[in-house]
Order: sequence, then C-alpha cells, then structure tokens
Amino acid sequence: MFLSFVVPVYNAAQYLPECLDSLLAQDISDYEIICVNDGSRDASPEILRQYAAEHGNIRVINKENGGVVSARNAGLSAAQGDFIWFVDADDFLLPNILGFLKDKAAETACDRLIVGGYQFTDRLTDEEIALSRQMKLPINSQWYDSVVWRSLLRREFLLENGLNFRYPELTHGEDGLYMYEVGLCAPKSVEIKLALYCYREHSGSAETTVSLENYHKKIRSYIRISEILLGYYRDGRQDPTTADKLMVFLWFTLYVTASLPRKDAAAVLRQLRQKGLYPFHRPPQCTLTHAYMTRQTGCVGTFLDWLCRH
Repeated sequence: MFLSFVVPVYNAAQYLPECLDSLLAQDISDYEIICVNDGSRDASPEILRQYAAEHGNIRVINKENGGVVSARNAGLSAAQGDFIWFVDADDFLLPNILGFLKDKAAETACDRLIVGGYQFTDRLTDEEIALSRQMKLPINSQWYDSVVWRSLLRREFLLENGLNFRYPELTHGEDGLYMYEVGLCAPKSVEIKLALYCYREHSGSAETTVSLENYHKKIRSYIRISEILLGYYRDGRQDPTTADKLMVFLWFTLYVTASLPRKDAAAVLRQLRQKGLYPFHRPPQCTLTHAYMTRQTGCVGTFLDWLCRH
C-alpha cells in the first residue's frame, strides 16, 4: 500500500466532510485513511461512522481525548502504508494528486516528499477555487520544516529512527519540534513545488483562539520546546538549524507573554530564568534576521520585530 493518511479528529464536524471528500477524490486506490476520533463531543463520530460504512479504505479509531500528539501516535501505530501523511481535519487536498506523488516517491526513493501548502482563511474565494482547479495556487506556507502536513514521510524511515511524537504534554508547536527531530535523522528529501495542500485558518482553531487559558497553554508548550532545543544545543547541536529553531520558540514565548497581565508575565519570566532561557544571548549560529512574530509592515512592523528579537 502506498500511503496512510492519519487524520486526528476533535470536534471538527463543520469541516470534516470536505476534508474526507478531498482524500477520497484521488486517482489511485492503494491508500488508507485512518481517522482518530480524539473524544469529539460534536457530530464528528457520526460523520466518521457514515464515511467508514460507505468507504472500505477508511478506518476509525475512537479514543478518549488526549490531544493531537496522542491522536497522531495512535494513527501512526495503526498505519500500514509505505508513506504517512498527517492531515488536519479542517484542511483538504487538491483532487487526483496521489498518482503523481506515488510516481515521484518511487522515482526518487526518498524518505520525505515535501509538497507546497496554500494557507487561507475560512473558505476559498471563487478566484482561489479557479486557481486550485488549474493547480496554480501559490505556495504561501514557507516553513515545511515546521509543520507535519507538508511532508509525506516514509513509514520505514520513521520506524527505524523511532520517530513518533514523544512529548504528549505539548498542545502547540509540536509540529515544529517533530519535524526538527525528523531532520536530525537526515531523511532523503524531495520537494514538489506545487501547492497541493490547503491549510485552513479559522477562529475556532487551537492556534487562533484568543483567551488567557489558551495563552498559558501556548506558553507552557513553547517553554517546554525551548528547553528541549536548548538541550540539543548544549549537547553539541550548535548549528544554524538548532539555533534558529530555538530562537523562534523563545520569540514565540516572549511574544505571547507580552499579552498576559503583568503578574502572569512576571511569573513566566521567572520560570524562563530558572531554566536558563531568560535573559538569553542569541547564539552566534542563528541566521534569522526577522522574528516573524508580526504581519505588520512599515515602521510599526519593523519596530515590533526589533522588540521581539531584542
């Protein structure tokens, strides 16, 4: 079997049918769709039951809610395909692309096949739909090493290197750490410069939810990831990739901390000091010239970016 899609599902009923329909609208048949219902409390379980009853290549794993890390690991353990593709339940693929990707994987004997991603808000516009039908959507998601959904990963390579998601406590940023650890194992990588994956931003996602509770969840995850990356750096991984990744997660942490009430922010800074992460001198190997913490341009954006980096 060529491929196993692994789709973590948690309260995704609004977008789940569109996701599953896109996975089914392909030009080959030797693939499976493993949907991991992570304790959903909406209509997602019923939608999954209906699709699994109608399509023999869909398998559903039901588990108690444990977060996206445990859901991806459950799907990875059950997968049987030569390649794994992690897909979020509110995203979708372009149709009839798997035959092309299968041929490219066979031709190159790669461990990681990187595809382009198109990031959009809520729903595609008519113009974007027209571009998608011509496979002319621009690649506007640049960081393939920070997200799992832009890579098809050879399952044998993952098993040989013990590459599962090792930190169940992470609720944010787990993609970036996982792909960093994949990169440490030097996969043979091939990039397809076509936007084949459509990544949806919407107000209900874990990344965009604005609340004090969510800010604290992000900060806990970002501090933990920064701590892990600092460990790699001190253990001899003093290279640009490690230095850049470490600085990005420290900037994430400080950027979100700036949105907290002063008392909470002071507590975060004390925690960072205890872990040797604040104040922190930028490693000489770091190559980043921007913190990428703001989308604002002009003088305001330049000033905000300078604040993040300093």
